Amino acid sequence: MLLDALGYGSKDIDWYLGNITDGQHREFLGLSSPVGIIYNPANTTPKAPISANSAIYPDMGWATMRDNWNKNATMLAVKSGLTWNHAHADAASFILFHKGSDIIGEAGRCWYKLPEYRNYFFQSEAHNVVLFDGKGQPRHQQYHSSPIAGNVSNLIDTLGIRYVLADATGPNSDRFNRYLRSFLWIDDIILVIDDLASHEEGSYQWLWHPIGTTVKKGVDLDIRNGKAHVVLRQLYPETLAPSDFIHDYPSNMTWEIHNAPGEDNKGDQPYYSFHLPKRHDRVKGVTALILDPESQPEIERRKGDGWIGVRIKSHGKITDVYINQLADGRLMHMNSWINPDGWNTDAYITALTYSDDKQALQHRPSRHIIIYGSRLRHGNSDPLYSELKKNNKIW
Repeated sequence: MLLDALGYGSKDIDWYLGNITDGQHREFLGLSSPVGIIYNPANTTPKAPISANSAIYPDMGWATMRDNWNKNATMLAVKSGLTWNHAHADAASFILFHKGSDIIGEAGRCWYKLPEYRNYFFQSEAHNVVLFDGKGQPRHQQYHSSPIAGNVSNLIDTLGIRYVLADATGPNSDRFNRYLRSFLWIDDIILVIDDLASHEEGSYQWLWHPIGTTVKKGVDLDIRNGKAHVVLRQLYPETLAPSDFIHDYPSNMTWEIHNAPGEDNKGDQPYYSFHLPKRHDRVKGVTALILDPESQPEIERRKGDGWIGVRIKSHGKITDVYINQLADGRLMHMNSWINPDGWNTDAYITALTYSDDKQALQHRPSRHIIIYGSRLRHGNSDPLYSELKKNNKIW
């Protein structure tokens, strides 16, 4: 409202103000206040914004991705910036809105003077992050800041694909030497891909904060809030040692439910944690957020020489996702070439979509995704993509 009063108004601001109720988000410029009466625009236009569906703010370490601007939209928001003061210890955390409802969130907040704010709401435990030996970012960062900020980068939004990379290594550098989290949103499934390495062996623990009614069904968390229904499925971890690859998942995994303070310190809001059974110093994690569970998509875990991945069958399409284990910094003076299903690439992540089974058998993708790669070819055929440096490419 103040921007609009100072001459920096826009149709997007009009739309935003037209969709905000008096006092929403604890703002103090509602029509119930004198300042709100003075600065409230006479006309607001509740038309959809002309802004892009996705945005990134590297200075703050924020990124948002949505499928549209309707009230029932799906929106994924990722945060990985500086930790200090009001900015919580939540590097590489995210929240998810689906069909207009928040369905994967964080613990919330309370009055700053309460001990629960300092001891829980501000800390990593209250967010969707990975802990090491039960600990997140150092607690002193609340008052002394993180010496190295996290960051978000590589935002992509095209052809039904959305991607962003969150680097939380800096704020977690006392325990991690690699804390990368990729968010790959393919059609109706969001893959959260964790690339983690620690200074020494320890226990890795994933935290999830669902909102609404949550039921654990086998390896799934079935989450419902209003009309929103999302299934969270932990597909991996994959550890460095091939002998530790977990074939009989989930029998070797440990799930726990934790009771914690709820919003405004009222009641309890449980959250879930997932533990690896052994101690490791390098781990890959992949979690699928299934946005359309009613369509019953098939998600198959796959593994090959130097790569892990998933095959997604949904709405008549097949998408193969390959995660390059050799492109995670473990090689020096060597290229990270892998050959999954006859494809040759050095890309960090490759995803290929086929319109039907026939295209898949003919190795003729209808959509190609390369994250940080320089070449893609199948067998001895001519390269479909080839550059002298690694890039992100979708076609």
